Amino acid sequence: MAIQARVIDQSAIRRVQDREKQVEEQRVAKERAAQEEREREAAEKRQREEEAEQQRQAAEQKAQQLVADTKQREAAVKQQREQTEKQRAADVQRKQREQADKRRAEQDTRAQAQREMELKRQLAEEEGRQQAANSGLLNQYVALIEQRVMRNWNKPLSARPGIECEVKVTQAPGGTVLSVQVGKCNGDAAVRQSIESAVYRASPLPPPPDARLFERVLLIIFKPNE
Repeated sequence: MAIQARVIDQSAIRRVQDREKQVEEQRVAKERAAQEEREREAAEKRQREEEAEQQRQAAEQKAQQLVADTKQREAAVKQQREQTEKQRAADVQRKQREQADKRRAEQDTRAQAQREMELKRQLAEEEGRQQAANSGLLNQYVALIEQRVMRNWNKPLSARPGIECEVKVTQAPGGTVLSVQVGKCNGDAAVRQSIESAVYRASPLPPPPDARLFERVLLIIFKPNE
């Protein structure tokens, strides 16, 4: 009976050991499975975090690109606007210069035409005066003035024979004497003053026999006959 009891005990011990081994293997397997699950979850978490980070970075990059594109478009619009404004200002200045040049050219043309007309008029007048002078009318005109002045001259006591004085007379178109200047003269102050007074008293001076002979400024020689 003793031998049989030991055999039974050893068999029971092996069964217990087998169960303990099985339990341990189950525990280890369970822990391994749990560890694997934790590792899987951790890997999935890391993957989610990495994907989230990638999405965040992609969104940030997209936002930055959007800002950059917006700035670039705004800069392009600004540059185009500035170029358009610059071109518009240049066109305005060009048109203003062209208009100013055109006005100056027209003014120069009109001025040149006026100068030519004035020159022709002066030449015609001068030719007419020359013709009138050549006809003897100028000498007649000067003689009329000198006679008018002589008739209005009050000879001063200091006057000596051989008086000869140059007299510059400025007259209005109607012959009114405006000013008198006695230039080179061999008489004294009283003689000079008497000649000046005589010219003023002779105003208005006689008109020229030909209107073309009229001169605003006359130079006459006062030389009384003794």
